Amino acid sequence: MLDVYLHDRLIGTLAARGRGVRFRYTAAAFDDDAVPPLSLALPKQETPFPDSKAGPYFRNLLPEQAFRRLVAAAAGTTPEDGLALLGAIGGECPGAVALWPTGMFPPRAARYRDLGPADLGALFTTHDPTQLASAVARGRLSLPGVQEKVALLRRADGRWALPENGAVTSHILKQADTAYAGLIENEWLSMTLARTSGLATAACERLALERPVLAVERFDRVRVGVRATAVPIRLHQEDLCQVLGIEPDRKYEFDGGPGFKACAAVLRRHSALPAEDLEHLVRWAAFNYLIGNEDAHAKNLALLQRADSLRLAPHYDLVSTEVYRGLERRMAMKIGGATDVRNVQRNDWERFARAIALDWPLVRAWLLEMMDAVRAALPAAVAEGEASPGLSPVFGRIVDVVERRSARLERELVTSRRPGR
Repeated sequence: MLDVYLHDRLIGTLAARGRGVRFRYTAAAFDDDAVPPLSLALPKQETPFPDSKAGPYFRNLLPEQAFRRLVAAAAGTTPEDGLALLGAIGGECPGAVALWPTGMFPPRAARYRDLGPADLGALFTTHDPTQLASAVARGRLSLPGVQEKVALLRRADGRWALPENGAVTSHILKQADTAYAGLIENEWLSMTLARTSGLATAACERLALERPVLAVERFDRVRVGVRATAVPIRLHQEDLCQVLGIEPDRKYEFDGGPGFKACAAVLRRHSALPAEDLEHLVRWAAFNYLIGNEDAHAKNLALLQRADSLRLAPHYDLVSTEVYRGLERRMAMKIGGATDVRNVQRNDWERFARAIALDWPLVRAWLLEMMDAVRAALPAAVAEGEASPGLSPVFGRIVDVVERRSARLERELVTSRRPGR
């Protein structure tokens, strides 16, 4: 059995139940009204939640596919046993949740091991993929997704430190997937272009190590001091698959996962400022179309607890997948009736507006504003990438995609018919 902590308070227990899990809030969770529920999908109640309700939230905390197998081996468990894996690595999770085997307790003081340049480089080697997984297991770090990554603390003086035993982190460092040339540079340019085009995004930078590495600052952590030893505090967040109770292997709409209609409904129901966040959703959809990101699924959208309100979190995991040949040309979330990003037409955007219950003239204006912003920001973003740490061949391919998608969008929304028709 695992104890479930939220903001370092014991609020529940997670136990095996048949082939799944069962979650129950503790009495202490009801003692303080200031303690929020663990998830919008798991409102406070005295009766336990079965696996059908609780399981998706917790399984969405775990790594996926090959990296999950590496981490499970390093942690001394099996990839199929999600409960045991959470018990081994759930000390530092997305948001403010932490999981510890019953009888163990979160450390009172955070501990770290400082990493010099050679130590940092040793985590990201081309010849030993287990190094990163071992660091994840030692740090008790649960990082969702497929990509190989680790969470580290960046001290105020710029030094990197490896967390021990679930200590809080500030950045997620991703290493390149050799199957996709230029993936790190691709994500850096996509994220930088999004930021300079007006989207709120997680800050990121490329690190010059033995292999390309992207360091992404965590938006669910906030600094509480200026000293070199100061560490962040956790902010709670959950991705939209967790909010909607969707399993991680069903995150794509064509597998039964959420589409734009469901995501918009979440924002209308839970966001403190739904009108603003719905506009952000439209602009996010437009940006992903313009860069050819077919992998923009509901786990790449999250709600972040800010003070006493929930808002759409800054955007992350932005990548142009269209630059890679051989991938299935199917979008994670349909635009209207279109599943192939290359075939989106005006009537698909009109259906998209109806699906999220927004007036078409307003959505059309946001789409065109995003197109103009991306076009204007693209040269400077590429120039920034060329300056440090250097030009990548993938930059030119992304530029080509943006130019094609922009021309198509302009043709469909400006020249095909009069505005508002």
